[in-house]
Amino acid sequence: IGTLVPNEMIVLDEIRRHGLELEIIFNKGAVMVLPSGINKATGLMAALDDLGRRVDDVVATGDAENDHDFLRRAGFGVAVANALPSLKETADRVTLASAGDGVAEIVDDILRGDIAIADASKNDVAPGRVAKG
Repeated sequence: IGTLVPNEMIVLDEIRRHGLELEIIFNKGAVMVLPSGINKATGLMAALDDLGRRVDDVVATGDAENDHDFLRRAGFGVAVANALPSLKETADRVTLASAGDGVAEIVDDILRGDIAIADASKNDVAPGRVAKG
């Protein structure tokens, strides 16, 4: 279920009124209602388990509040240039480009071999820089 700010209080009141086990997650002005404990990070972990892959092999990109845990859990977390300031602080790298162009920037770096995921330690990569391994 989704809506927009400032409707979060109406949604919260309805969750309480019906006694639902749901939580509100924000996404740059959007208000998303999800089952408690379910987010992008838990989806990532379930997918990796099904695929038999390691989280260290994952590059996650994001731009908003709903991406914090996702970036923290991934082997390498990337905030695009237009991300919220708090997400940029969470990320291992901040792209020079915004939105989809920022994602393309990271993909290009991966394809060139300029990002060594397993060797990148959290939060020691300067914004706009690439971790080299």
